[in-house]
Amino acid sequence: MDSGRKLVVKSTKEALHASIFAYYGNQDEARKSASITLKHLYPRWLKYKELHSEASTYITRINSDWKTYYLDTDMINIPIRNLDKLTLDVWAHSLIKDYNMTKTNYYNVTVILRQALDYAVDLNIVDANAFRLVKVNTKLFRKQKKKPSETQVFSKEEYESFHKFAWEDYNNRVKVYELAPLALLFQFQTGLRLGELCTLRYEDLEAPDYIHVQRMLRRDTNEVLEHTKSSDGDRQVYLSSLAKRIISAAGERQKELEAKSDGYIFSINGLPLTERSVADLYTKYCKRLDMIQKSSHKSRKTFISQLIDGHVNINTIREMVGHADERRTLGNYCFDRSTESEKGRLIENALSF
Repeated sequence: MDSGRKLVVKSTKEALHASIFAYYGNQDEARKSASITLKHLYPRWLKYKELHSEASTYITRINSDWKTYYLDTDMINIPIRNLDKLTLDVWAHSLIKDYNMTKTNYYNVTVILRQALDYAVDLNIVDANAFRLVKVNTKLFRKQKKKPSETQVFSKEEYESFHKFAWEDYNNRVKVYELAPLALLFQFQTGLRLGELCTLRYEDLEAPDYIHVQRMLRRDTNEVLEHTKSSDGDRQVYLSSLAKRIISAAGERQKELEAKSDGYIFSINGLPLTERSVADLYTKYCKRLDMIQKSSHKSRKTFISQLIDGHVNINTIREMVGHADERRTLGNYCFDRSTESEKGRLIENALSF
C-alpha cells in the first residue's frame, strides 16, 4: 500500500536538507495556487493589463465593471481551480438575465473573467481557461434599438446654424482659445475624433488635398501620443475646399497674433488645443441655438451620414474615419438627416411610377 511517503537519497546531509526544503516548498506553493481566487488574482491581472494599454479610460471602465458586477458576489471567492465549465456557464447566463444585458454589455463585462483566467493559465494556476468553452444563448441578449436620428446627428438646418454661429464666434475674438471655433468647423468637414483634431500639425498636410491623421491627445494627461485610437485610425483624410479655407484662416490668425503654434494648426500658445475648449463650444452653441444637446462625437456621425447621403463609397468612408470594417460605420454612424417632410417627399418619389 502507498503510504504517501517519498524516499529521498542524497550523497550529503546538506544536499538531503536542501532537497527536503525544496520538496515542502513546492508543496506550499501548490497549496497556495489551489486556494487562489479571482478576488486575489484581479489586482495582479489589472496591473498586467495596464502594461499593455495606454488607454486609462479603458482601465477605469474595467474597474467600474469589477465593482458593479463582481466585487460583492460569491463568484470571486471560489478558488480558480474550481471554476469549471458548468459553474461558469451558470454564472454567465445568470449575469445576462439578472442585468438584462445587451450583447455589447455582456462582452465588455466578461473581459475581466475571460482574460484573468487566461492570465491564470500563464501563471500555471490552471491548465486551461474553462470560460473559453462556455457558449451563451445569444437569444437571451436584450435587443438594442438604434437611437433616434434627431439625437445622433445634426440636421441640415442645425448644421447651417452651427456653421454660421461658429464663424461669428471666431470673428468676435474674445475668448482664450481663439481658434477653437475653427477646430469645431474643421471637425464637421473631416469627421475626426476630438483627440485627433487637437493634435493636427501643418506637417500632416499632404498636398494637394489630404491630411495625415497619425496622433491623438490623451484625455486624462493631455499627453500627445504618436498614434491614433487603433491601427485603422492612422489614415489620410480628404480636405474639402471649406476645410482648406479653415486651415488658411487659422494660419492667418496665428501670423496676425505672432503666436507660437509649434506647428499645431489650431494652437496659439505652442500647445495642442485642449479637448475641453472644443467640447464646451458644442454645449454653448446647442444652448444658444435652442437645439438638442449634441457632443462633438455627433459631428463625426453627421460627417459619415453626409457622405453616405452623398453616395460616397462605404469603403472610402470607412478608411477616412478609421474604422476596421464597414459594419461599424453603417451600424453605429449612419443616420437620417432629413426632416419629416423631406423623408415623405423622398419616399413618394421612390414609389412613384
